[in-house]
Amino acid sequence: LNYALNHTNRKLTLEPKITVNAKIVVVGASSVGISFLETLVFCSHLKFSNLTLISTHGLPGKNLLGTEQRKFLASDHCFHDKDYALMSLCSWVNVVVGRMTAIDRAAKHVVLSKKEIVPYDHLILCTGQQYQVPCPTGADISQHVTNREIPNSRKQRYTDKVPCNHFTLNDEEDCCKALSWIRDNSIIAEDGGEASVLF
Repeated sequence: LNYALNHTNRKLTLEPKITVNAKIVVVGASSVGISFLETLVFCSHLKFSNLTLISTHGLPGKNLLGTEQRKFLASDHCFHDKDYALMSLCSWVNVVVGRMTAIDRAAKHVVLSKKEIVPYDHLILCTGQQYQVPCPTGADISQHVTNREIPNSRKQRYTDKVPCNHFTLNDEEDCCKALSWIRDNSIIAEDGGEASVLF
């Protein structure tokens, strides 16, 4: 079991902090978003009293992943699951679980998928890298077409129903769902072991 060690000294204890009441809203719990919040929370001379994080699954690190699940998730190695837990950002940051769908710059608020409105004075967008379902190019594989010969389809989006065996692994929740599906749909091999086909 690991514990966080927070240190302060007499000088910082007796020195008053300046309270900043501005509504700072961070959208996305990416490494940049978490690092930004960490910098504000642990600032030695300022106290930010109105920090909000909007994320689809809340703060990362609430589900400590096992070694099997961790292997699924690509990592930039900025933060580890235990780092999130030891930081305890939930003590200083209001967490709104949801997906931002619109920004009203004139009224200074964001709209979430459940039509909830979150006002802001400063809006920080840190959505990070998000993997998407690839859009089929329509290339004929019997013609041995190379990537250079396929038209650029960056702006195309896949809008059909996503197959039940296709997973885009963006966070811990996606990894848990994928591992659960693999366990439920694995093939029993002749030697009694289990086999799965992954691409």
